[in-house]
Amino acid sequence: MEKRLYKRTRYIVKAKFQMKYVGLLLLVALASAAISGYTIYYNSWVLLGEKLANVYPQGRLMEIFKSVNIKLAVSMVFVSMLCIGIGILVSHKIAGPVYRMIRFLDDLTAGDYSKRLVLRRKDELKDLAEAINRLTVELDKKKKA
Repeated sequence: MEKRLYKRTRYIVKAKFQMKYVGLLLLVALASAAISGYTIYYNSWVLLGEKLANVYPQGRLMEIFKSVNIKLAVSMVFVSMLCIGIGILVSHKIAGPVYRMIRFLDDLTAGDYSKRLVLRRKDELKDLAEAINRLTVELDKKKKA
């Protein structure tokens, strides 16, 4: 039995599944950031606004608020891109094995019982791959009998 190691060459192999996973991850991250950010932002600016209104002229204070808002928006874009990247990398550990299993089962359906399903070291679903390999061995025995 030849054991081949598979190296990741594509990160998006099951686009629909992975984009759904990334979207969910992004939604949770942005919702958490929005809730905590709003709480901190609102409370800080109310307190700071009251204190700074006595120090800065009204026009200058609005410029400061606008500058901070722009920096926060840019940070949110950066965080979103980071979440998307992490989501794709993490989802690939599930989508990659699913993709390999489908291809393997297609070979099995075609009657090729000689191969074994091999996943990468950090992939998920290894228990399922092992069960598929046991099934393949049993089918091969029955075919030869």
